[in-house]
Amino acid sequence: MIAVIVVNYRRAADTVECLDSLLRVTAPAFDIFLVDNGSSAADVAQLRDYVARHPERIHFTEFPQNLGFTGAHNRLFERWVPSNRYEFFLLVNNDAVVEPDFLEHMLARLDPSQQVAMVAARVMKYADRSQIDNLGITFYKCGLASNRKSPDDPLLGPSGNCALYTAELLRDIHQATGEYFDEHFFCYAEDTDLAWRAGLLGYRAAYAEDALVYHKGSVSSGGPNSDFVLYHGIRNSLFVLVKDIPTRFLLGNLFWMVVLHVAILLRYTIKGKLGVVARLYRDFARGIPKMRRKRQPIQQQRQIPPREIRRRISRLFYERGYALGALRDLY
Repeated sequence: MIAVIVVNYRRAADTVECLDSLLRVTAPAFDIFLVDNGSSAADVAQLRDYVARHPERIHFTEFPQNLGFTGAHNRLFERWVPSNRYEFFLLVNNDAVVEPDFLEHMLARLDPSQQVAMVAARVMKYADRSQIDNLGITFYKCGLASNRKSPDDPLLGPSGNCALYTAELLRDIHQATGEYFDEHFFCYAEDTDLAWRAGLLGYRAAYAEDALVYHKGSVSSGGPNSDFVLYHGIRNSLFVLVKDIPTRFLLGNLFWMVVLHVAILLRYTIKGKLGVVARLYRDFARGIPKMRRKRQPIQQQRQIPPREIRRRISRLFYERGYALGALRDLY
């Protein structure tokens, strides 16, 4: 049995469109768990009305405040992963729509014999469905992850906007590290953190080429260029380095990491966002002791050798086009 989780935050119209597309998926069977993350009364009323028309398919949970992507999913994981009722958990962003056969293609890529227990979909841009949004997550030698744009790029794990995990993987991660998603992240890079923790335990990711999903992108957080996305994206990516990345990689790529963060500081200062950048680095520094405490059990229980870690990291500095974009901002 499969549990599909959709979280709404102030975007009921997008959520309804997402649910409509999920209800057109006729096989395999699954239950939908819809969560509202402290939205307005109007949002909640619209979602209640929708759920009332599909009571046999959708289970609705309302939280009085915004628990973030991490907190909302964790509440459902805490209830349902230990129950053994569901063998698979699929996360779908509320600003995405899916093709009717996407789920069967994702399930087909699981392979317990090879420890393949997490799957990424082919996620395209909603506004231009010929443009790739992501094919999962790629992790670069600068220490930052980004949307995987080519099947030739290394695959670390699925992006949280459409991610399939086995219940076994989630149970093992929780047993080994004491958490599913890290709620200190709130949102952004939590999927990278989970993929690293799963990978270090020996789990692998696969990509489902034919599993088509269309994603609007960051609509609940003010768009990809918002201060909210900048703050959480960079702060949390730094947390991933402290928490998950083996020392050998950190030392071997320290130069590239410094180059990246100098570029970030320059780029966003030019864009008038120095205050946001200063705050995210300050809060990262304050969070280092917590992440170091979490690091110890993760590294002690690592199941894969250094050569396997290297295979999961791109040899590129960062995603193609980043340097050109940074230079445009500077000049």
